[in-house]
Amino acid sequence: RALLFARVCSLPPILMAEDRAQKALVKRLNLCLKRPENLVCADCPMRLPRWASVNLGIFVCTNCSGIHRSLGVHISFVRSTQLDRWSEVQVVKLERMGNYRANLFWEANLPRAAKPMSSDLPVVEKFIRKKYERKEFADRNAPGPVPGDGNGDGASSVAQTLAPAQFVVPAAVAHTAPAATANEGLFDMLNVAAPSAGGGFRPFGA
Repeated sequence: RALLFARVCSLPPILMAEDRAQKALVKRLNLCLKRPENLVCADCPMRLPRWASVNLGIFVCTNCSGIHRSLGVHISFVRSTQLDRWSEVQVVKLERMGNYRANLFWEANLPRAAKPMSSDLPVVEKFIRKKYERKEFADRNAPGPVPGDGNGDGASSVAQTLAPAQFVVPAAVAHTAPAATANEGLFDMLNVAAPSAGGGFRPFGA
């Protein structure tokens, strides 16, 4: 323990400051995950999601995170809330949006019983591609989801500094992608792999 403490103390001040900043950002993400609207995956009934789509501003489970990665980063840039490094801008996006606000836009025209009632992978993948690739259920009268003030105002509709257009996802070209790894557990408690950001993509705030 003494040796470990000595090594930590020997780190350059700038690295120690960055480490403290990352811990603070992860703490804020964990607070977002505890909000009622984020206790369930944005796209399926799986509880306790631990992954996030930065540009969509939503939290998703392990199953859905794999499907989101297959959509491409131009549609959904997936990060682990526990394993990846985060920037202030990225965390603010999640604080300002969340599953409730995002789904007000993405599921505005959702037919009754169209949302998956289980986490069956083929069913969920089909739903996610309809929802984000083809925008079949999106609000056609709005440019995009409306962000809030970042204080967990899931039922509020007041937009602040981030414009709704920043959460609009560009049209995507349909493509065939490998299926995600299934995880049929009741609770999505584990992070099984760090997501890939894809070649040439620059994360928000980079």
